[in-house]
Amino acid sequence: MDAYKNLSSFVAAILSALSFLLVFTPGDVLAQTYDFDEGIRVLTSGLIANRENILKNKKIAVFGIVETKTSEPWEITTHIEDGIVDALVNEGYTVVERSRIDDVLKKEIKKSTDLWFDEAQVAQFGKLIGADLVVTGKFSKWSKNILRINVRGISVSDGKVIAASKVNVLTDRIEELLTPEKPREKKKEETRKESSMPAAKESPQKESRQPQVDQPPPAQQQQQYPYTPQQQYPQPTYPQTPEYGYFCCDQFGTRRCQLAQPGILGTPCFCYGQGWGYTCP
Repeated sequence: MDAYKNLSSFVAAILSALSFLLVFTPGDVLAQTYDFDEGIRVLTSGLIANRENILKNKKIAVFGIVETKTSEPWEITTHIEDGIVDALVNEGYTVVERSRIDDVLKKEIKKSTDLWFDEAQVAQFGKLIGADLVVTGKFSKWSKNILRINVRGISVSDGKVIAASKVNVLTDRIEELLTPEKPREKKKEETRKESSMPAAKESPQKESRQPQVDQPPPAQQQQQYPYTPQQQYPQPTYPQTPEYGYFCCDQFGTRRCQLAQPGILGTPCFCYGQGWGYTCP
């Protein structure tokens, strides 16, 4: 009898200890935490576990995963969604093309993203995309170095949640991505500003070099070129409409002889016994 009482007391003590651990032990200690890539695979495996028959031959769309407090996509959002897509494809499931989803989201979905966990709204947009099942969810910083990701699989036909999964991942490799996502228009403007900044800096330098290289000071020009090239090496000029002369004149303009046939004024000519001259009127 005493042995039975002792055994009962021992069992009761063990149950009390287990209850204390379950109540007061932090959830992070009980839950396993994964590296980001491995965590996404575990998250997807939990989503499709024991539902292969339901999800077989279904078109699945993955979109709308946002941060819990802000209900806005962060930089990490795309990486989470792409990771789930890759895991589903590797398991043999059919996934809707991302470009198709983006086109519909741009046309139909407003700025507010509270609708992501509204099953009826998600089902509505799933029909526009041509999906049978929509995978969406939220994530939040669970602690300093842990990110918790929750996802749901929502049936497009009736808007019911038919699958759910969650996972804790380490943030050591994704810390830089845990910031709100910048709109694409702002990203393009920043890219244009960065590309234009070097050109703006170079233009004053080019202007400052021009006076030194291409435009010497006036004093140097006078010393180097006392006469203009035209003055040093005069070139003969001819009128646009040729004028003819009948005589050959010397350098003083005196006629030396008459030409056998008229020539263009100013062109060289020769007089026997007189030498060379130029054609004159």
